[in-house]
Amino acid sequence: MFEPTSDSDDYDNHERQLGHNPCVTLIEHPRADILRQALDETLPYCAGTFKLTSECLPLYYGTTEDARRINLLKASASALAALETFCEPATFGVSQENVLDLTYRKAGKLDRHQFALNLDIERSGLLDIVRMGLFTGKGQRQPVRAELHKLNVYGKGCFFKSHKDTPRSTAMFASLVLIFPTEHSGGQLIMRHGGREWTFDAASVLAEARHLEPHIAYVAFFSDVEHEVARVDSGHRLSITYNLHYAFDDAYVDRLEVIQPRGANTSALLDLVDSLLEDRTFLPNGGVLGFGLRHLYPLPTHFDPHEDKTLDILKEKLKGVDAALFHACAEAVGSTPTLYAIFEAHSQAGAGGARALVACPRIVKFHTYDMDEEPPVWEKLCRQWDGVLINPTPEVLETVGSVPVRSWTVHWVTPLSDMNRVKTRFAAYGNEPMMGYLYQRICLLVHVGPPGRRNGRVSQS
Repeated sequence: MFEPTSDSDDYDNHERQLGHNPCVTLIEHPRADILRQALDETLPYCAGTFKLTSECLPLYYGTTEDARRINLLKASASALAALETFCEPATFGVSQENVLDLTYRKAGKLDRHQFALNLDIERSGLLDIVRMGLFTGKGQRQPVRAELHKLNVYGKGCFFKSHKDTPRSTAMFASLVLIFPTEHSGGQLIMRHGGREWTFDAASVLAEARHLEPHIAYVAFFSDVEHEVARVDSGHRLSITYNLHYAFDDAYVDRLEVIQPRGANTSALLDLVDSLLEDRTFLPNGGVLGFGLRHLYPLPTHFDPHEDKTLDILKEKLKGVDAALFHACAEAVGSTPTLYAIFEAHSQAGAGGARALVACPRIVKFHTYDMDEEPPVWEKLCRQWDGVLINPTPEVLETVGSVPVRSWTVHWVTPLSDMNRVKTRFAAYGNEPMMGYLYQRICLLVHVGPPGRRNGRVSQS
């Protein structure tokens, strides 16, 4: 389901405040700067062209009584216009509901039961290529399942404004779009993530390959990548979308062993992390390193509140550079790092008071909460959900009760990114019923010792 990215004023204000929060000040060190730069170089998508045989390009659609066939390699304008007329208006998802708004999205669509294509993206090898493009190192052996989603036709003047793909399950991590070699111009896919922007112009790419063997264009991107389809200037842009899910099936595990040539991979990051830890001027007394992750990870919302749900469930679902960083840190320190949800709350009930950062290793499930009662939300996180205060300010420490809570000094290597922020809602009752909100982000916290004991073992040097 699609969800427009129209952030509210309260979120904008929150982000401006968080940007000046002393609890998330980045550690200054030349080698830390190099590591941050390497993490920024990895792309959250892959794209290109893929050669197909002509047998893969006939498209069948319609009803049993009125079945139709189009050769997508040589589709005429009239055949594509007839397909567009047959399509239903495309909707998009808002708050778990499908909405039709032609000012936001103008396109035609067919659901997966309304069309057929003689294309198996797994047997063709395309799914392997996508996996190699999105993952790094051993992550490229990650079994992936592609679920056919929809066919879309964008005729002249059609578009889809900026949005994100809402994961349909905790196993869904990305979308794959195939664009076929039908005559069209415009309709570029524009992607944004982490303050950066990329454009994939399938029409131009396919025009260059048209004199060769049959090709389609493909682009796969992680679910938290904001994207839009620019207005089509002429012709018909025809695409098919797949939802990509993790598929934990041993049948595929040993099929690939590829070194990722682009972006940050585990091997390269391990060298940088080792170099940072070997520098005796860096954290001479040891400490806790903090890494804000770059991607969004859906967490289960329905589970037994008494069941121990740690964030370990995400370790096998980390995407791209996050997965590479996790494995590099694990190898560098000789133990498995821990994933935490970072919450920002206030030291007093309501919106007043100093802001406190709390790291929780478990999935937090909120219940009805009375805002006029003590303790404040951050203290509930610490006492009921194994939370730890992160870099607490003196104002926060003054509010700690007689029973102490844990607190850590975290040295942030990469910032807490708004790319993976999740707005958590809970019922709150003060003078009148209202809805309370907390923002959480997923991060990686790594405990390291002083030089010579970085990984818990005495260094031979």
